[in-house]
Amino acid sequence: MKTGLFVSLFLLVTTLFAQGSRCADIRPFCAGNEELVFENSNRLNSEVVAGESGPDYGCVEFPRYPSWFYLQIEDSGDLEFLISQSENEDGSGEALDVDFVIWGPFNASEDYCNNELLSEKNHVDCSYSEDAVEVAAINNAKKGEVYVFLLTNYSELPGFINLKQTNNGSNAGSTNCAILNGILGADKVVCGENETILNAEEQGAISYQWFVFDENNDDFVQLEAENKAQLKVTVSGTYRVLIQNADGDNTIEDNVEVAFYDRPVIKQPVEAIFVCEQDSLIDLTIKQTELLSLNASPEFYKVEYFETEEGALNNNKIPDPENYSVSRETILARIVNLESGCISDIAAIHLDIRTLPEAPLEENYRICVDAYGLFNDELVLGKDFGKSYEYSWYNGEELISSEYDLYLYEESANPNYTLVLTEKFTGCEVRFSTTVSYVSEPNSVKVDILKGDFENSWTVEINASRNIGHSSEFEYSLDNGAYTSDPVFRNIQRGVHELQIREAGGCGGVVVKEFTVVGYDFFFTPNGDGYNDRWSVTQDADYKVLKIRVFDRNGVFLKNIDPDGEGWDGLVNGKLLPEDDYWFNLEYVNFKTSSRHNFSAHFSLIK
Repeated sequence: MKTGLFVSLFLLVTTLFAQGSRCADIRPFCAGNEELVFENSNRLNSEVVAGESGPDYGCVEFPRYPSWFYLQIEDSGDLEFLISQSENEDGSGEALDVDFVIWGPFNASEDYCNNELLSEKNHVDCSYSEDAVEVAAINNAKKGEVYVFLLTNYSELPGFINLKQTNNGSNAGSTNCAILNGILGADKVVCGENETILNAEEQGAISYQWFVFDENNDDFVQLEAENKAQLKVTVSGTYRVLIQNADGDNTIEDNVEVAFYDRPVIKQPVEAIFVCEQDSLIDLTIKQTELLSLNASPEFYKVEYFETEEGALNNNKIPDPENYSVSRETILARIVNLESGCISDIAAIHLDIRTLPEAPLEENYRICVDAYGLFNDELVLGKDFGKSYEYSWYNGEELISSEYDLYLYEESANPNYTLVLTEKFTGCEVRFSTTVSYVSEPNSVKVDILKGDFENSWTVEINASRNIGHSSEFEYSLDNGAYTSDPVFRNIQRGVHELQIREAGGCGGVVVKEFTVVGYDFFFTPNGDGYNDRWSVTQDADYKVLKIRVFDRNGVFLKNIDPDGEGWDGLVNGKLLPEDDYWFNLEYVNFKTSSRHNFSAHFSLIK
């Protein structure tokens, strides 16, 4: 059994006006085809705790926080409504108990709040269960009939009521949504016209009386000559109609406010908006002052923008006109009066999408420079696109020229160059960038002679160094052989060799370097077995070894070796040295050039 006092507020937040907590404030509603959500009446938003005395509430013992509504039948048939109440608008949260009473049927001209009508004999349906979901039914309803709904919130907690007509079969009736605006409909705003027609035609009516509100008398004044269902209105004001039905005792009264407004006038923009490139963001509102210029007090208007006529018809506005991504050449605009809602004709804003020049620069330029950083041939960048453009050349962030062409003669610390090309009369600009790669012949060459893969052969590695910041690539030729990008030569025999090095792109000259491969044993085994017992350096027809000195791995001098002798037996002061790696340095003379050279390497003593 339910106990306690509760409050209910029923506020429709989709279609209905504010709810009536008392029957005198009863409001119309219709179910339509949609699900309707109402804010309930509760102890936080209503002072009407209980239903007023007089009506018979039937099964609802405690009609707490009432909300009064009425509906009218549009199509005859049965109607079934699902009513639910919950904590949140989307139906989630705590489920809250909801109750209802339905009275009827009544005629449209009757006083629905008369206690004699809201009586037991006129009960249609009722529920006072503890459920948060109720089903209300009106069976065999006839077109034009009116029914009164009372919804209550027993829990008195804030929440929302959901109402939906659930039957839609062949015998289903429907509710009339026209009653939401009364006989005369909603207040009328007339835009750009001199007259409008008010239609109060009502089935069964025998007379019509029309009135207009007189502000001087602060009351309605009858329009004596007007007694038909329709009234032509040419002046703004509040109008009233009184309709008397055939029984002569019941009168329908309805008011409507009519306001006449001029339509806003929109000015067609003279010039297009320049767009520097497709898909760029532009501000459409830069034309707003021009569009509004034919209207006084432009602050009372707003401008709406559309991509197509269909979009304007369906009110699909461009959501952010200050940041519009250009995808077409014409945008439509119209003006809306903020007070009346009247709209202007449509004006077209043309978008001039500029076609700017293609890149006059290559992505990269390879430039040959000498040892002083000067170009072998000057580099000229750019192209003359005419006097309608401004040219700005940058080396990195530094502005270096305002001419259309840029002459470069020497190496720069920053190899990046940018041309900013600006169209003078539109301000549109495009940027082109390039990188200059500097190349030159090697500034130094080092030859490393290493132990080869086979006995009595050597490997030669060439290390050609680039200038700092250069991207030079080198090619190598040994003893006038074919050029190769591989800096390693294998299976090289002892003797004098000539190395040629050049920049792969042909920058600079050919660097020639001569080197000598001196023959020596990579290891020896002084164990007296007759094989490799002595370590020696081989003389050659290309060179003559003059002096040999041996050191340990720490650089300590150990012994002088006779270049023309039998070699070294591994003894120092009569004592055999331990197994280890040893270093040697020798001096030799190149017979071809008669020049003296030094050579160092290491070998192994293995026991």
